[in-house]
Amino acid sequence: MHKTLFILRCYSGFEESLIRKEWSPSGATTIVKLLEYVQKNKECNILLISKSNNKLKFTRNKKVILNKLSIPIYFIRGRLIFFSFTKLGKIYNELYSLFFTIYYIFKLKPKIIYADHANIFITSLIARYTSIKTVVRLMGVKDDMRDCIDGNSIYNKLLNWSYRAPFSLVLATQDGAGSDAWMEKALTDKVPRKTILNGADRNITLKKLKIFKELPINKIIIIFLGRLEEDKAPDKFLESFMIVRKKYPNKYHCLIVGSGSMQNILNKIIRRENASTEVSFFSNLNTNNIFYLLKQSNIYVSLNRYGNLSNANIEAMINSKAMIIPKSQKEKNIDIYTEKILKENTVYRVTNSDATEEVADAIIYLAKNKRIRNNLEKNIYSVSNTYIKSWEHRIKAEYKLLNLIGLGNEDDLRDYLEVL
Repeated sequence: MHKTLFILRCYSGFEESLIRKEWSPSGATTIVKLLEYVQKNKECNILLISKSNNKLKFTRNKKVILNKLSIPIYFIRGRLIFFSFTKLGKIYNELYSLFFTIYYIFKLKPKIIYADHANIFITSLIARYTSIKTVVRLMGVKDDMRDCIDGNSIYNKLLNWSYRAPFSLVLATQDGAGSDAWMEKALTDKVPRKTILNGADRNITLKKLKIFKELPINKIIIIFLGRLEEDKAPDKFLESFMIVRKKYPNKYHCLIVGSGSMQNILNKIIRRENASTEVSFFSNLNTNNIFYLLKQSNIYVSLNRYGNLSNANIEAMINSKAMIIPKSQKEKNIDIYTEKILKENTVYRVTNSDATEEVADAIIYLAKNKRIRNNLEKNIYSVSNTYIKSWEHRIKAEYKLLNLIGLGNEDDLRDYLEVL
C-alpha cells in the first residue's frame, strides 16, 4: 500500500481509545475496519482533528501510540478554551486545523490522503493545489450537504466549491441516504465515485455481561440500536414505547443501545413517565454484546431520518429481526435503495420518523402477531444473505481501490468501480 495519511474527525467513539491509550473504538465502523486492515503497513499515519472542546485533556498537538493499533496518531485540537462554539471560535478552530494539517502533510509526505467529509474543506485544498491523490469518504448525506447545492449563503457556496474539487475518488456508504443522486449533483463529472453497502460479521460469539441478567424473560422486548442523536430520532422511539406501555402495562420492555448528546433528553422522558424499570440503557458495547441483545429482542425499531441501511440495521438484518422503519422520502432520495432491496414482506414501514402513534401501533401489531413477525424475520434474513457481504470482503475492495489510486491507473480504477 502506498504511503497514506488518514485525516479524520475525532469521533466520540474514538475518545475513549485516546484516554485509555488502547484501541477500542465504537462507531464509524467502516473506517475502523479499514484502519485495522491496513495497520500492518508502516506507510500509514492518522490525523485526528477535534474542532470543539470535549472530555479529552490534550491541550496541544500530540502524537499518540495506542495499544492494539500500530498506526501512529497525530491528534490536533485548538487551544481555545472559551468561545469555541461562537462563529469566531469555529473560524479559529478551522484555521488552526488547516495550519497543522498542512504542517503534517509536509512532514509526513503522503502519496494518498484519505479523509472523511468532516474535513472536506481541507481535502479540497489538497486536491486543487497539490499533486497528492485524494480520497473522500462520505458517511451519510446530511442536510447541509443537500442545501449547499443550491444555497446562496457564504457557507453553502464554500461547501459547494469544496465538493467540486478534482478528487481522485469519492466513496460513499450505502446507508439509504441517497448518496448516488447527491454525488451526481455535487461532484464534477470527471471525479470517480462509488456507493458501497457495508459488510457484517456473521460468526460472532455471543457474550453475556452480568448486567444482562436483569432483562425480563416474560415480556416482549423492543430494541433501539444507534447513536443517540437527533438524526436517529431516539426520542421519538422512546415516546412510542411510552404509548405502548400505557396501553399494555407490564407487557413490554425497552432496550436502548448507544450513546450520544440526547441521553439527558431520554432520561427526562423516562423520569417523567416513571418508567425506569421498563427501559434498559447500554453503551460502549462490543459486537459480541450487541448481537446477544439482538438475539434477546423480539422487535427492532429504526427511525433514522437520513437513511435506514445503517451498520446497526445491517446487524439487525443478519440477526433476522422483525424491523419497523420509516417509508422512503422520495423528494430527498432517502431510502430509495432501501425500498429496492427491502420489499414489503421484509419490514414493517411507518409514515415517518415522527409518527409516534403509528410506531406504537406497529409494535403492538407485531407483538400480537407472531406468525407475521416470524415471516418478517425469515424474509429479512434471506435478503441479508443476498446483499450483505462479510466485512473482510467489503474492506478488501476498498483497500484495492486505494492501491489502484496509488498506482495512478485511472482506467483500471474505473473498471474496478464498475464491477464492485
